[in-house]
Amino acid sequence: MHAPTAVAAAALLLALSLSPAVFSLPALQPSDAAGEEGPATIADMIEQVDVSLVSRYLEGLVAFGPRYTGTENCSLAAQYIHDQFRTLGLWTRFDPWRYAGFESRNVVATLNGTGDSDALVLMTAHYDTVPGSPGADDDASGVASVLAAAAVLSQHSFPHSIRFVAFSGEEVGTYGSFHHARQSYERGDNIRAVINADMVGYAGTARGGRLLRVFESPRTEWLSALLVNVSTLYWNQIELGVERVPNYIGADHQAFLDYGYDALFCAHYDGYPWGHSRNDTLDRINYSYQVKATRLLLSAVATLAGQLVPLQVLLTAPREGCLYLGNWSLLPLPLGWFWFLRLRGITVALGSPVARAEVRSTAAIDYVIFCLDDIFITWDRSPPYEWKIQGKHGPPLGRHVLRVYAYDVEGRVASDEMDLIIYTLDYQYAPWNYHG
Repeated sequence: MHAPTAVAAAALLLALSLSPAVFSLPALQPSDAAGEEGPATIADMIEQVDVSLVSRYLEGLVAFGPRYTGTENCSLAAQYIHDQFRTLGLWTRFDPWRYAGFESRNVVATLNGTGDSDALVLMTAHYDTVPGSPGADDDASGVASVLAAAAVLSQHSFPHSIRFVAFSGEEVGTYGSFHHARQSYERGDNIRAVINADMVGYAGTARGGRLLRVFESPRTEWLSALLVNVSTLYWNQIELGVERVPNYIGADHQAFLDYGYDALFCAHYDGYPWGHSRNDTLDRINYSYQVKATRLLLSAVATLAGQLVPLQVLLTAPREGCLYLGNWSLLPLPLGWFWFLRLRGITVALGSPVARAEVRSTAAIDYVIFCLDDIFITWDRSPPYEWKIQGKHGPPLGRHVLRVYAYDVEGRVASDEMDLIIYTLDYQYAPWNYHG
């Protein structure tokens, strides 16, 4: 198999750069697609992912049997994953968590970036299972993809850091990923993107063997588009396309979305009748599909870790997951159990707190726009970029999406957003805001 020629790749990428789907991220370019080592490197990385590599990790994890969160098997599996990351020379640690009567550990390994960037790209999966299931596809397949990608990417360098995370607690409420997303936010981690692999080891039809399904939200359409672009660019080596569907909230990526990070859930196209059962065994795995899925996800992670970010905007206030009285943050909200209501990370404001945006740019900023939902409210042309949250033509009572857009003088646009429940009578055109 052969990678596209430089001329073909340049022509393809020129067309892709004109697509409006790639919003706040620079279009994929031949010069930055592979990090610091040049455009040929990702093609070389792809070729290192084969059946031998992914099957070694998949079989190693399934050998522990059912891995229900909190059991000895789950703990032994965590140690196995930790040891594999350490063998690759990655900075590796356990990330213990306790929630809703469960106690367990995530496993975290980091490939540090070589530049001054504090941006992080995450590749994640969960290693726990439901009781009685060996969990070959759900989700030893995802963990095998993460470990295989780490084995290859750890041999290279990138401007941004890459964090590989294996979560427990997914099958009992996505508590491991909730803990990690919340802690990342509280630390101020600048997570650029999260690629979550959950059930990527099965294809039972010809169509299913050619597609990876990605579950996207409006804020992650750019990330789905990047996967499409990568799939197209390296098609001769990956032979796996991307189907984009609406977001599904019951997977580990959702906690990151809840805390304001861009995250995708990636899974195989075909239905899997043996999920959550004792029949989720290695003989169900389609290893050629597992290789293709791993190659695609690795390529996306390498691309993200290698691209420079000329413009970024971050909402720094109000804080995610807090209760506000006016502009005072009173306490964090203990709503982690209510993932199914999308209340994790929600901010509740009684009164009008101040929204604040931090902008990072290589060019001068033209202006910053603040919106509630899709309604323009106001703009700010000079830092600090701030706005007292209120309605435009009436009080904003209830649940809304606070959005901020930054525009630089070179025509680039970046955005950030957060979910907000607000109760205030303030609005811009209220009679009491006029002074004769």
